[in-house]
Amino acid sequence: MTDARLRARHQQQVEELCAAAIRALAGEADLHFRGRRLYRAGHPLPAFAPHLHPSLEEDDFTSFRGAADGIALRLAYSDRRLHDSLAPDDPIERLIFDLLEQLRVESLAQDAMPGLRRNLRHRFRQWSEAFVQSGLTESARGILLFSLAQAVRTRLSGEAMPERTADMVETTSVMLIGHIAHDLAALRRTRTDQRAFARHARAIAATTCELLASRDDERGDADDCQDGDDAPDRTGLRLLMAQSSEGDGGVALADAGTSRVLEASSEGYRVFTRAYDREVDAESLVRAALLAEYRERLDARI
Repeated sequence: MTDARLRARHQQQVEELCAAAIRALAGEADLHFRGRRLYRAGHPLPAFAPHLHPSLEEDDFTSFRGAADGIALRLAYSDRRLHDSLAPDDPIERLIFDLLEQLRVESLAQDAMPGLRRNLRHRFRQWSEAFVQSGLTESARGILLFSLAQAVRTRLSGEAMPERTADMVETTSVMLIGHIAHDLAALRRTRTDQRAFARHARAIAATTCELLASRDDERGDADDCQDGDDAPDRTGLRLLMAQSSEGDGGVALADAGTSRVLEASSEGYRVFTRAYDREVDAESLVRAALLAEYRERLDARI
């Protein structure tokens, strides 16, 4: 068995296990992964938050379980229509707003499920470590976004940051909290009320976006919050945008080319879902008179 086929099979196994966990926790039977994307009844779901997308090459299985648990909590405790109706229009504010909503639902994990809480904590810390290792915290914008994520999760979960992380974000967090102290304090108090929580989350997103823009001004950049796609590579915004933009409901298209996984597989093409398959008698789809005409044409050619 080739490496490509082994990786594809491993990915499929992990996705099937995670999908089963999500279905059980969320209480929804029509959830499945297709091409590393979660679908509900054949429709793609949003990406929700950047830390919910572990890599098979870089992360352990507990990270995948943590991501699955986080997705299940999002589906169970967040009203998507309400969330979308309250979300800000600015794309970067929306990304921050989405992240805060995800951290809210994760904070609602029950004490009676310590394994689930442990998985969530492990996944967030693994994502945080990857964020640091990528060099994203070396930029002013990157460390600001990183500090926000850490401060909000600590406030909501009541769990202390790892000492190394706390030291890294200390200076930026002091500055940030000076701007969002009132709304940050209200997050835990309103975490069981999505609408009330959203008001404070929107305010935090707007203030953070203003701080991001002011840091651009200090560097002499012309970019603002509306131009997140054009921001420098090491700001952290591109990472957030790339992962969250997958949730726009669009259809991902693949260019024509050679598939090494398909060629290496003795099983050939693997069907992702048979939900829409049906068998129909071809004769029932054609009028009787037309069938007779086709029969005469075929007989004439023989």
